Amino acid sequence: MIDDMITAKSFSQDILDKAETLKISIPLIPKELDSPFFFARFLTANSGDVEKTHQKILQLLEHRKLLGYHEISDLEIFTSIDIGKDCFERFNISQLDYEVTSRNVHVFVQKMEGTDIKEILKIMPLSYVIHSYFMLQENFSRAMAHTERATGNTSSVVCILDLKGLNLVDFMNPLSGPAQLARLVVQVWAEYFSEHLCKLLLINPPGIISVMWQVTKRLVDPKTAEKLAFLSNVEDLKKYLEPGAIPVEYGGTYRDDSGYAHPPEGVCKPPKRIAKDEYKAQEHIWIENGILKAPKGKGLSIKSFQTAEYTVKTSTTGKLVWSYTTSGDVDFEIVRRDAGKEVAIWPKITITSLKLPEYGEKTVAPGEYILKFTNPSNTWFPVKITCAAEILNE
Repeated sequence: MIDDMITAKSFSQDILDKAETLKISIPLIPKELDSPFFFARFLTANSGDVEKTHQKILQLLEHRKLLGYHEISDLEIFTSIDIGKDCFERFNISQLDYEVTSRNVHVFVQKMEGTDIKEILKIMPLSYVIHSYFMLQENFSRAMAHTERATGNTSSVVCILDLKGLNLVDFMNPLSGPAQLARLVVQVWAEYFSEHLCKLLLINPPGIISVMWQVTKRLVDPKTAEKLAFLSNVEDLKKYLEPGAIPVEYGGTYRDDSGYAHPPEGVCKPPKRIAKDEYKAQEHIWIENGILKAPKGKGLSIKSFQTAEYTVKTSTTGKLVWSYTTSGDVDFEIVRRDAGKEVAIWPKITITSLKLPEYGEKTVAPGEYILKFTNPSNTWFPVKITCAAEILNE
C-alpha cells in the first residue's frame, strides 16, 4: 500500500557538506531560526549554489532587520508591525502552532472565503502584501527550527488552502490585480522559501479542477507546480496528514482554543471587513503627513536590466516619504550613501504598482538617500516610473 502521508524531505550528503562550509561564512544565524538544517534547506532551494544561497540568506536577514520583526514574538509579527498588521487582519488565516504537527510537518490554514483581493488592493499598496509574506515565512522558519532542534529531524510546512468563496474570474486575466499579486507572492516563495513549504493542499475548488490547473500554471513555475495538489474531497486530507493536524471543520481533531480563531474548530481568524471609507486616495501618504498637495513626480524610464535613481538629502533628522507608480515590475530598494558606500534602509523586493501607488515612510538621520529602481525583465519596452520623495522635518 502506498503511503501518501507528507513528510519533510531529507538532504543529500553533498548539500549537508556544503552547509557546513556555508556556516563559516555566515556564523551568526539568529537563534530562533537556527537549526541543524537551516543552511541545507536554503542550499536545496538554490540547487546547491553556495554563492547564490549566501546572497539570499543575507537578503532575508536584512529584510527582517530593516522592517523590525527580527526581535519580536510570532504574535507580535501579526499585531505590532504596521505593514504586517494592516495586511494580516484582512486575510482569513490560522496561527502556526508549534505543537501541532503531522510527521514533523507543521500545518498552516488559509481560507479564501471573505477575502476580496481587489478590495484589499484599494486600501494598501501591493508591497504591503509582499513584505507581509516575508513575515509569514518568518513564522514558518521559527516553527521548523523549533521542531528540528527538538527532534533532530527535518521539518517543513504544509498549507491547506480552502478555495471556497474564491472568484476564479479575478485570476483569469494575468494582468488583473489579484493575478499580479499571486504571481509576485509565488515569485518570493520560489526565490527564497521553496523548501519551507513542502506542499500546498487546495480544497473546495470553485470550478473544474482541470480549469483550476490551467489558471494556476499561468501563475507558477513548473517546480512550484509540483508542490500543489487539488483535492476533490476534503476527506482526502487524511491521506496526507494525521488527524491531529487537520482542523475539526475538515474532519480532523485540530482546534485553536487560544482565543485567536473563530470558531475554534476552523482554526482561522475571519478577516476584518473593508468599508468604502477605508479606500485610500492616490495622494494618501502625503495627506497623512500633512501635505495636502502631493509634490510633482519625476519621470524615469528604465531599460532592461538597467537601474535609475532618485536622490534626496537632509542635514537634519526627518521622515523620508516616498510614492511612485510603475508600468511594470521593478526591483525597489532605498539605500543611504556615504563616502561612496551604500547601506540599505529599506529592503529590496520586486514590485509593480496596481490600484494604488507604491508608498512608504521611514525616519532617517542626516545624509543622502537613494531610491533605486531596477528593471529585472528582458523586455523590449522600458519600464516607466513616476516618483516623488521628500524628507520632512519632524
